[in-house]
Amino acid sequence: MQRIFVVMVFLGAMLFSSAVAQQDRSAEINRFMQGLDSSSQVQRVDAAKRISRAGLQDQVLYAKVAGLLKAGYLQPYEKNHTDEMAWLCKALAASGDSHYRQLLDEVASSSPSPKLQRYAKQSAELLETYAQRSQILNATEGWDAELSGEENRIVTMLQSDDLGLKKDAAKKLTRKGSYNETVYDAAATTLTEMAQDFSRDSAYVDCMAWLCKALAASGNRKYVAVLEQVKGETSSVKLDSYVSKALNALN
Repeated sequence: MQRIFVVMVFLGAMLFSSAVAQQDRSAEINRFMQGLDSSSQVQRVDAAKRISRAGLQDQVLYAKVAGLLKAGYLQPYEKNHTDEMAWLCKALAASGDSHYRQLLDEVASSSPSPKLQRYAKQSAELLETYAQRSQILNATEGWDAELSGEENRIVTMLQSDDLGLKKDAAKKLTRKGSYNETVYDAAATTLTEMAQDFSRDSAYVDCMAWLCKALAASGNRKYVAVLEQVKGETSSVKLDSYVSKALNALN
């Protein structure tokens, strides 16, 4: 009995350390911090964009975003600067932390830019949604030990009930076509399931279109059958167009 107990403790420790290792995103956070500190506005905006999609839980990072937003939102209107501030609002919304609602409300009411006011208001309204998404993205239960942390998160996004997360996952696969085949299999399964429960809602069709792009980005002809099945079942002209483009890319 004692030996069995020791083995169980050892296995539990291994699983725990594996999950911790997969969830260690310190290098990613450091890159974002460096991007926010960059003298290049392009790099700062890129960092904010990536933060808004990353599903991170790091107080120091979001405090940095909040500080930059607070320091810059009252500057006179200038298009590129306003765009940067708007992305900082989105990045702050991604924190899911209601503590930042006061700052976003402040920007929404006091910014000299109507555009920035609008984005700040939208971001404040999305805080609760992002809090729910963050819980999904940071849950490690059921993770595949053969996949990286990023790949596991993408699979989790694809398997979630959140249409926005499915679409963001497909975008990740499209922009970087070098993930484990298991991840693309998950995208193919999601596309098939969505086709079977098809909705003509524009957001639903848009998500499916991105999934088609993701399968095309894989470069793997095994997904031709899935795309042909979707093409045969869809009644959407827009989706049919994206399926055809994906098939052409694979063929």
